[in-house]
Amino acid sequence: MDAKNWIAVGAAGALSLGVVAAGAVSTANAIPLVAGATNIEVPGISIPGDDVKATVPLDFSVSSDSIVTPDPSSSPTPSPTTSPSPVSTVSAVSPVTPPSPVTPPSPASPVSPASIPSPASPASND
Repeated sequence: MDAKNWIAVGAAGALSLGVVAAGAVSTANAIPLVAGATNIEVPGISIPGDDVKATVPLDFSVSSDSIVTPDPSSSPTPSPTTSPSPVSTVSAVSPVTPPSPVTPPSPASPVSPASIPSPASPASND
């Protein structure tokens, strides 16, 4: 690649990095920050002692009427018990197989002939 192509690649990279950074900044600006435990607002849960310097431990008490309890008529009924299956008989012991025969070693390969030496290269004039 020549220099003009490298300049174009560098400029495109810098431009795309700027677009990614601008997207990150706009996303960060859209997210609200929570400073501490006193700023948490969960419906149905109250935190006594809204003072930041309170030394009492936090006590989360639920004050909502939307607690769901199971309906007694919808409780699952247990499945009927089944009788145990009969015990299977023990299978016969398989016979012991004899060991496989040992294969003889393969013969050694013949020695390759030596290669012919290459001719000397001409001396260079540096």
